Amino acid sequence: MIITLTTDIGWEYAAEIKGKIYSINPEAKIVDVSHEVKPQSIAEGAFIIYSICPYFKNAIHVGVVDPGVGTDRKAIIIECKNSYFVGPDNGLLIPAAKRMGIKNIYEIRINERFSSVFHGRDVFAPAAARLSLGEEASKLGFAIDEYVPFDFGLPEEEGNKIRGKILFIDRFGNIITNIRLDADKFVVRIGKIEREVKLYPSYGYARVGEVIAVKSSSDFLEIAVNQGNAGRYFNAREGEEIEIFL
Repeated sequence: MIITLTTDIGWEYAAEIKGKIYSINPEAKIVDVSHEVKPQSIAEGAFIIYSICPYFKNAIHVGVVDPGVGTDRKAIIIECKNSYFVGPDNGLLIPAAKRMGIKNIYEIRINERFSSVFHGRDVFAPAAARLSLGEEASKLGFAIDEYVPFDFGLPEEEGNKIRGKILFIDRFGNIITNIRLDADKFVVRIGKIEREVKLYPSYGYARVGEVIAVKSSSDFLEIAVNQGNAGRYFNAREGEEIEIFL
């Protein structure tokens, strides 16, 4: 099975995770999704894993965005129909796992010898490697029923207004929202800044510097500035409210 890695730890620490996997399964097939998730941004990491998981068959998805590492938060394996998700019990894995269909969830036993600050290498990597060798998830932990929930939320509609939230702002400054919308033109308000925008098929249809809307590759509404930075333009923040007026 392919092992995907999505983390906020940077490439140097990611190399340690990969080395640990290869030490257990030298034939492992590893795909680096990203090691540049915004530090501690569970929402961004969750969105990325949610977006990529349907395109891998029989895969093990490791997520390491773990601000609670070393605390009493659980380390978990989520077993789905054609995939596993391995990482911290902080909501990071939940949207993707629900998308793929959760069958069972297991808590991984954490040994005192493990580093209290690098469970990605010492807990999640070995679990993923052993799963890739065909070991059953039930042998790597014990079944649990409760987990930390997380979802992208549902926008609220009131008359001609839709109120949603900013999930995250990507490295281009594009504002990814939790809104799904079909409209050619509308007004966006974030904080005190309000702007009328057009919905384009892609960025290149707009003028350079134009504030626009597009549908993200996962069909969520995205506010962007063609060859610019919408996050800076709107002075936007992750988790902030966004309003759409039709």
